[in-house]
Amino acid sequence: MLEGEKYYQKKSSKYNRYKFSSKAKLVKGEIPNFFDLIKKYSNKDFVALDLGCGSGELALELSYYFKEIIGIDPVKRYIGVAKQDKKFKQIKNVKFIVASGEKMPFDDNQFDLIISSRGPLSSGFVFFREAKRVLKSGGLLIEETIGESDKIELKNIFGRGQNYPPQGAKLDKVKEILNKENFKMLYNKNYIYYQNYNSMKTVINTLSRAPIIPDFNVDKDSDKLEIVKDKLFTKEGIILSSHRLHWVAEK
Repeated sequence: MLEGEKYYQKKSSKYNRYKFSSKAKLVKGEIPNFFDLIKKYSNKDFVALDLGCGSGELALELSYYFKEIIGIDPVKRYIGVAKQDKKFKQIKNVKFIVASGEKMPFDDNQFDLIISSRGPLSSGFVFFREAKRVLKSGGLLIEETIGESDKIELKNIFGRGQNYPPQGAKLDKVKEILNKENFKMLYNKNYIYYQNYNSMKTVINTLSRAPIIPDFNVDKDSDKLEIVKDKLFTKEGIILSSHRLHWVAEK
């Protein structure tokens, strides 16, 4: 099990859902819409895989646009919530399975399209090659992943964090994987935007829910939080960067 999976296994004991929305307000740039990107490549004859589906919100929202969607996630609690929501919404063409992206319980060439929303797809070759195995020839990969500049202001203060220190551009890493595995890049776009967090409580809540600082602890990191407060906060709050990369590739 990789670090990302360990993180969410641990967090699921406190939070039932993978998805959450912070109270930060956009002050500059454009917040990406992954749902709209997927819709552009959707087809009602397609069978899609949501890789790292979390608590299933995206798969359920997309159910109208596909013949079938299967969502997998290694966190049992998230899958349990996803199944409950599916039953409540009476959605028939979505299925949720507890499984890891490292070794998926599917046949070769099974899916027309694979979605990964801040999931494991481009985090390592083991996930990418397994996704390649279950994807049909001519099938599509669509990912939203975290870019190298995300919350860089906090990571510089903490001296650690998700994908920190940056080892080059995330887009270059994705292109390297695609070239090595003979995929064709169809689309990519970086989104760098800035949001205002109006209190330290809002910042702490975000750090507690997302793997920005994977081993974040309010008490143990109290000295770092004081530096954040002293160096970054103004009377209006604190402005932090977010960085998302969207890309689409064809097998």
